[in-house]
Amino acid sequence: MSSTIIPRQKISYANKKKKDFQWGKDTIKAYIERADLNSKRKQEFYTLYDFYNGKLNTAHYDYVSDPYKSSKGSGTKRKFPAKIRSYNIIKPIIDLLLGERAARPFNYQVVVRNSDVKNKFEEYRTEQYRSYLEQSFVNKINEQGAETGVPSQELPNEKEFAKQVEVSYRDKRAIMGQQAMDYIVDRVELTDKLQTGFFDWLVTGEVYSYRGTLFNEVEYEIVSPTDFFQEKSPNTKFTEDGDMAGQRRLMSVNDVVDMFHDVLTADEIDQLERPESKEREGFSIPFLLQNGNQGDNESLSDRLVEVFHLNWKSFTRVGYIEEPDEFGIMQTIEVGEGYKALPDETVEWLWISEGWEGYRIDGTIFKHIRPIEAQRNELTNKSTCKLSYNGVAYSDRNSENISVVSMGIPYQILFNVFHYRLELSIAKNKDKIALMEMNMIPKKHGWDEEKFMYMADALGFAFIDSSAVGQNKERLSFNQFQVLDMSLGQYISAQFELLQAIKGEWEELLGVTRQRKGNIMASDGASNTNMAVGQSNVITSEIFRKFSKFEERDMQGLLDVSKTAWKDGKHASYITNDFRESILSIGPDDIQEADLGLFIKNSNAEDEKLKTLKAFAMQFAQNGSNPSTVSEILDSSNFAGIKEKVKEAEAQKQAYEEKMQKMQGDQAQQLEAMKQQAEEGARAFEAQTQDKDIASKEKMHTEKMDVEWAKLDQEEPMQDDSIEYAKLGQKDKELEMKERIENKKIAASKQSKQN
Repeated sequence: MSSTIIPRQKISYANKKKKDFQWGKDTIKAYIERADLNSKRKQEFYTLYDFYNGKLNTAHYDYVSDPYKSSKGSGTKRKFPAKIRSYNIIKPIIDLLLGERAARPFNYQVVVRNSDVKNKFEEYRTEQYRSYLEQSFVNKINEQGAETGVPSQELPNEKEFAKQVEVSYRDKRAIMGQQAMDYIVDRVELTDKLQTGFFDWLVTGEVYSYRGTLFNEVEYEIVSPTDFFQEKSPNTKFTEDGDMAGQRRLMSVNDVVDMFHDVLTADEIDQLERPESKEREGFSIPFLLQNGNQGDNESLSDRLVEVFHLNWKSFTRVGYIEEPDEFGIMQTIEVGEGYKALPDETVEWLWISEGWEGYRIDGTIFKHIRPIEAQRNELTNKSTCKLSYNGVAYSDRNSENISVVSMGIPYQILFNVFHYRLELSIAKNKDKIALMEMNMIPKKHGWDEEKFMYMADALGFAFIDSSAVGQNKERLSFNQFQVLDMSLGQYISAQFELLQAIKGEWEELLGVTRQRKGNIMASDGASNTNMAVGQSNVITSEIFRKFSKFEERDMQGLLDVSKTAWKDGKHASYITNDFRESILSIGPDDIQEADLGLFIKNSNAEDEKLKTLKAFAMQFAQNGSNPSTVSEILDSSNFAGIKEKVKEAEAQKQAYEEKMQKMQGDQAQQLEAMKQQAEEGARAFEAQTQDKDIASKEKMHTEKMDVEWAKLDQEEPMQDDSIEYAKLGQKDKELEMKERIENKKIAASKQSKQN
């Protein structure tokens, strides 16, 4: 008989006679004996799943269907003209919450928590500023006409550039961590498995998962609460912080061989294929299956194997020594338990927690008893480690746990009982019944009861014998007729109202209003509908919030486990949340020393922001945003992604506006230059025209004077002195005319230069 006392865990590795394979077997056996999985708790979980599926347990209704316990007295249960049936009001509410969770945004962000984050940012900012100054210098040299061999680039001003550096900085390790999480989400089908976990959460009020490594790859699965067991402190909320956790499951022989092919021997595989090895005390395949009649389960048990997997916390020793680094500064170095101190070297030894694991297969085969590969110690506390299993219960304290289904069971039972009563009422409902003396039937005319009833039903009237007499030879009259009202219509209507009241009270308990289910009346109004839906979301938000915290813990664990699984690096392709193919390329040392943190934002407020911003997508399109940007906004499933797309759109719009402003400025300058050129041409044309007019007038005047002088020559001879005098006067006039013309030319030239 196995002992339930846990073997001593504070044992040194150096003590080979104690902390060995047998020690691990004894620890696993003790924890399994303490688990007691064939318990009332397991049956309660099955009952909760049955209520969700609408599976009826008549024992819950014996107080109604057999109120007098007739089956115990006579051995035969009295039958009523009705039957207890299941009218499921729990499943629609659970399915509604499941659908809402599936539609909620799945946002997560990976950050780096290391103490060197500030130093990394300073290095990044310094590098960016250096590049900015170098490009600024190149732009100035190129403007001066010198050839630098580097093309000029348009740069923002210093304030804008500093702001861009602040916004654009993301640690390389955080980027790789985000890519690693995206790959894991795709690799392990995380969204679908978390939906399964949320279903367990709603039905049982508990959810459990396993995160581990298998063949240098990350593994994740949701563990059924019916097969899970654990030990932890009363105030410890999450399973991963507890002392022990494990699960029992049924696996086919082939599945076991696939999982342990590298450690199973030929004799052990032969043992797994022998059905008689399963016939031992305390092991029942039909009980574990719980899925039909026992005969079918027994036929399946020949190829099914019981497999236990356990995590527990043991203890190990670590040492700390001080050594000088390359600069002579003393550094504290951690060493393992097998470290041998050098002469004159002091080692400070401490005991810390260490996670262990192990498998028990088919009751007698033990494999992989070893420390957990991914210990997940905290940088600030090396003794803090996490189990590979995680889970949480709806009740925070050490009180009886509840779930959405368990809260609905009283309403479901009462709803079925009222339906049972309604069916009884319908069976009793006979409408109006007429009572009459049978001797009134005209039997002497060949009538009988059947013909009388047929005539009454078919034609609506019947004949009677007014001369008929009673048994005592008394004369019968029409006062022998009487009508009984056996109708239960009002009572049945009242029962329908009671059924609706029970259903409404159940939905009100959870806060699921008819508006939330889409049952909106025309008289509700938009504001009242939004208020009702908002208040309903507030009531159920606690259900989503607690599960969201479990999600965050699980994804954090997957990130931590990936650093161990990919210690030699990881290169693979995967599909992102927006269905794009991406490449994951992580080197052996890229994220090994990074303390990565993960945060989830998928609240109702986040969902509302997502819907609101998507609603503005058409306005983005109308304001000139690229069609591709609008389509990416509509296709995004998280608010953070939409913010990035909007920032890109704003940057594109700002760049476009700046480009248009520059083009408009260049066009205005060109138009102004063309205008000035046109005005100068007009002025030059005007001056040229004036010169032509003056020359033409001068020519005309000269020709006129020549004509006049010719006339004088033909006339009578004049005195020489008179002729000379006339010639001198004419010359003076000509000189005066020429001077005036020159003055006008000089004035026109000066005015043209001034303009």
